[in-house]
Amino acid sequence: MNLSYTLGKGLDNGPNPSFVLIPQDTKNLQAERALSADDARHRFTGNATFSTPATFSKATRNFMLSTILTLESPHRFTKFAGFDANGDVFGVNDRVGIEPRNTFVGDSLKTLDLRLARSFSIDERTKLEFIAETFNLSNTLNVRFFNTTYGAEDFCPFNPAAAGCVARSTNREGSPNPAYGTPRAIFNPRQMQFAVRLSF
Repeated sequence: MNLSYTLGKGLDNGPNPSFVLIPQDTKNLQAERALSADDARHRFTGNATFSTPATFSKATRNFMLSTILTLESPHRFTKFAGFDANGDVFGVNDRVGIEPRNTFVGDSLKTLDLRLARSFSIDERTKLEFIAETFNLSNTLNVRFFNTTYGAEDFCPFNPAAAGCVARSTNREGSPNPAYGTPRAIFNPRQMQFAVRLSF
């Protein structure tokens, strides 16, 4: 059995030179300093292997059960206006109002993997093994990326007259974009695989 816990904090002023992440104010790079998109405050991983010895009865001997549990804190994303809100002819990096980078908090990650195997000895050097594996056993929806295009130059509940705002939006944070805050990419759902392995 192994247990692993990591406590961390990631800060940066832009993770890479991608054009999408050009600072809003190139004269004030310090204003871009924020929690990193790669920041994961807590991460726990536990794995264990259980086996039945060859001395057990024929029905229960030579089984092996393995499991991996992974738990991770939410990652962070930047809230974008979705158009050229500040009039600099470059709209893909414009944030909502004066919002700092990476203030959209995603979901935590939870996944449990399981592996069950049983081996049969054919002779001294040959072994046949049957394997069944399940990834994300509980079929948890783990979101990898979110749609963080707000759709207005400022938060509408705070500034209803801001460009892009519509009256009485019931979307997340009053966004005029109904897709705002919805999953854009997810990790794999439950997957299963079966195998037979011959060792000689």
